[in-house]
Amino acid sequence: MLEHIYRKGYVKVDEISGELGIPKSLVEHVIRELKNKKYLEEAYCSFCPLKSKCHIKTAGVIKSYILTEKAKRLLKTI
Repeated sequence: MLEHIYRKGYVKVDEISGELGIPKSLVEHVIRELKNKKYLEEAYCSFCPLKSKCHIKTAGVIKSYILTEKAKRLLKTI
């Protein structure tokens, strides 16, 4: 899942569930675990530095997840 998020730059539960063909409940569980291990952090549109250039049209309240620096370092080793 980390590699998938790394390729996209961010992920939302609905998207990853559909793209990987796994239940949303499993995605949510894995996300909680990755957040607890400091591999993921929440990102809200209203705080995103790219919001003015973003192609995803939202009301600015969609919660997505991005990789932490710790996760990026891990992915470089695999």
